Amino acid sequence: MKSEFLNQLKQSLVNLKASQKDIDDIILDYDQLYEDALNSGKTDEDVLEMLGSPDDIIQDLLDTIQLKKEKGIKNKIIALMPFISLIVFFVLGFYQDLWSVAWLVFFSIPISAILLQTRLKDGLIALTPFLSVIIFLILGWGYGLWNPGWLVFLLIPMASILLKAPLKTIPIAISPFVAVIAFFILGFYYNLWNPGWLVFLIIPMLGILNAKNKIKLVLYELSFITAIGFYLYMGYINDSWTYGAFGFILPFLMGIILSDVHFQFSDFKGPQRKKSIILTTMIVVISAIFIALGFIFNGWGWAWQIFLLIPVIAIILFDKFRWTALMPFIAVIIFFSLGYFFDIFQISWLAFLLIPITAIIENA
Repeated sequence: MKSEFLNQLKQSLVNLKASQKDIDDIILDYDQLYEDALNSGKTDEDVLEMLGSPDDIIQDLLDTIQLKKEKGIKNKIIALMPFISLIVFFVLGFYQDLWSVAWLVFFSIPISAILLQTRLKDGLIALTPFLSVIIFLILGWGYGLWNPGWLVFLLIPMASILLKAPLKTIPIAISPFVAVIAFFILGFYYNLWNPGWLVFLIIPMLGILNAKNKIKLVLYELSFITAIGFYLYMGYINDSWTYGAFGFILPFLMGIILSDVHFQFSDFKGPQRKKSIILTTMIVVISAIFIALGFIFNGWGWAWQIFLLIPVIAIILFDKFRWTALMPFIAVIIFFSLGYFFDIFQISWLAFLLIPITAIIENA
């Protein structure tokens, strides 16, 4: 018991970066205190209760502990990076007239800290926002690919999933992002907004692969394949996409038959039940509006934004109204709408600054 206590105390001091002299002195003092208490007839439990946990001890001694000052080359580089960046910025600006891009050197400040002070996986995740911005601007300024170059921002959540999620869950976890990328590439480059939206069906189809019941798995996958085949047949052969969409009733009916799809509001009472009914109704209405906008106005390329109303409505109904919670969805709509309809993706990404601005205003 005593050795375990002292080891924990020592590790806490090491994590705190206390000087070796302080660590040795404190461990020696508490070793003696522990022995004295045992010799007085106290049990290990009594001693531990009397001395307190290692974390409590650290808090009591915090003012007297002399922390080590790390003077390694890594810390010096991090400390110097703001000055180095400023010098490079002015050199590129004054001598090369590259003011429009020279400000990117300031990214070296957080990037250097991340590279030199974090573990590999955490560092890669932390770097993706900066790398995404740099790649986005290169694609935009260098090749005029502001759209769909903004898709590089999907690297941010994908990197976190790829590096942190369990291996078997990765395909399902990244499928929404892969589907979005495929959808916009098919739309922008090949004008296949319809039937390109079918790529989103990879999300449930991959999810179904985890089903333990193999018969159920096969039935679901066959229902999706059949529905997709019917939709494509009616669209390309009979030029009747609308009637082809009825084929997707099949997977829905399969879910009802296999008891995986059901509507249940009995667990909610009073206002909660009413809110649940409203949310379910809105999901159906929003889905219908999306399909209508797609078929009537060929709006597959922009109508998908209406689905962002679903989490917004859910937040308003079931949570305390906060602009901070709603702003990510609003920012996405502003960003994409300005970029898509007015072709200004090169500046519309500034809409995402509304997220931290709102948080500061609301929480200040």
